[in-house]
Amino acid sequence: MDVHRLALLLVWICCTSFLKVSSLFKYIHVCDERRNLTPKQVKLCFEYDTHMSYILDGSELALKECKRQFAGRRWNCTFPPRHVGAFLHPPMTLPTREAAFVHAIVTAGTMHTLSRACMESKLDSFCACGQGKAPANLPETHYWRGCSDNLEYGYKFSRTFVDAGEEFTNENLKGVSRVLMNLHNNEAGRRAVSDKSIIQCRCHGVSKNCATQTCHRQLGNFKEVGKRLKSLFSGSIHVKFHEIPRGEEERTEMKLVETNTEYNKYTPKDLIHIKESPSYCERNLDIGAFGTKDRQCKKTQSSLNDCSVLCCGRGHHSKRKLVKEKCGCKFVWCCEVKCKTCEKEKNVHYCK
Repeated sequence: MDVHRLALLLVWICCTSFLKVSSLFKYIHVCDERRNLTPKQVKLCFEYDTHMSYILDGSELALKECKRQFAGRRWNCTFPPRHVGAFLHPPMTLPTREAAFVHAIVTAGTMHTLSRACMESKLDSFCACGQGKAPANLPETHYWRGCSDNLEYGYKFSRTFVDAGEEFTNENLKGVSRVLMNLHNNEAGRRAVSDKSIIQCRCHGVSKNCATQTCHRQLGNFKEVGKRLKSLFSGSIHVKFHEIPRGEEERTEMKLVETNTEYNKYTPKDLIHIKESPSYCERNLDIGAFGTKDRQCKKTQSSLNDCSVLCCGRGHHSKRKLVKEKCGCKFVWCCEVKCKTCEKEKNVHYCK
């Protein structure tokens, strides 16, 4: 059998296996342990079945934002192939800053969609408009009314369901440290949603002079949450497991502490990680690394997908390709930009 036929056979086997796994999960109930859910989550899933579509929507929203934030980087939000059918997020093998980001943004996504569902009366048996207090700096001419996104309920149920996925035993200290890391980053994700919420106000009055306004709290654009978590990813704090012995009748305190004590202690809003990240230059599907070979790059030093960075020092090759671009853009009154689509030849660069 020649090399070409062998390659085709291997591709066919891989595709067939993937399709079999994908079709298998079509027949597995959404509240099934095989979807990487703990027994506690399975119980909650059946008990609060009306919430699950919003949990899943939040996870999808989060992973799309993950891909947008990391497009062009060596790790571009890829995961081990065995994540097919996972309920919330793909399993992250290593406790790195990438795992910290994924846990935080998926948790943020679930809080975001649940909070909005309450406001839109889609979970009216459980929640309605938010009843949060008015900000202390709200002017006297502004009234705290209207239907707020219910961040309180979104926070509460997200914490109940997502955090129920973290289990450990005192005998497995390695497992304890990872659980503590995941729980912390889950909380950081929820806090990012709260921090990026905004106060929305409407003017009232016949003269339209905005003498009085009614205000309520509204979720911010989820892209802003993604940007916030991306900045925290860059400054993620390296931590290690630490035990504090207590008396005979007291339980030993277990926590994560900074490996570099020269820095200030991390806060509940920070992301933390236990292991430093691999380079993601080479293919290693066990950790979700597909390598950067054949990835498209740019010959500019101002971007993270610059060929010298993305190609990990292996160099790149270029091809002349016909590409489509927007051109002849014109501003149309009012408030619209219309463009044509033009084709032109360009050099496109790929990592060796």
